[in-house]
Amino acid sequence: MCSVFDVDDHAGMERFLKEYGVHHPKRMLYGRRRRPTQEISVVTARHGEPEVETAIWHLYLERDGDNWKPNRKYWSINSNWQKLGKRPEYRKSRCLIPATAWVESLHGKNPVEFSYGEPFFFCGLYKTWGDVLSCSIITIAAHPRTRKYHDKSLPMVAPADQDFVQSWLSGGEGTASFEPYLHPHIEYAGHPLSVRPLERATSTHYTGEPLDLS
Repeated sequence: MCSVFDVDDHAGMERFLKEYGVHHPKRMLYGRRRRPTQEISVVTARHGEPEVETAIWHLYLERDGDNWKPNRKYWSINSNWQKLGKRPEYRKSRCLIPATAWVESLHGKNPVEFSYGEPFFFCGLYKTWGDVLSCSIITIAAHPRTRKYHDKSLPMVAPADQDFVQSWLSGGEGTASFEPYLHPHIEYAGHPLSVRPLERATSTHYTGEPLDLS
């Protein structure tokens, strides 16, 4: 389960977004160790063109007076790949979540930071609640080389492919073309996945050197 991730503003994020034709990069919300229920940046094409929007990282919300807040009955920061077929959002409301790293641990212990050394997109789902957006990150099965660090899952990372990004954001009902990507891969654009031990899951202090999982 991905529950902490980074969006580093010193990692060429605006250039990365420009490569994919994403509008309004100045709207990006940056910060390390982004946490569930916070506002984060997502990319949708719900208005026709890919653009940066702000969403609450928790798919299901509930009324709080005149506002919306995370629904306490449903912890919905992640969406498991095995249940995607039952979700209308998978067919109609897919998004991408810009990131530069994420944190996992093994049963709450020995946290590590995963990264590719460059920006990437998580694949996600979004919902609209009036003028408010919410989102979740799709999780897939753990890769054999990542299970020693987190044995349950990996976040689904979009391949560095213009056609995939366009198709993912299109909102088309057909999802068969995405099936090959619902299986764990640990390389991104020729870069191996790197893992580095942390002092704590929310800390930016490392306790060791990075290791490439190639």
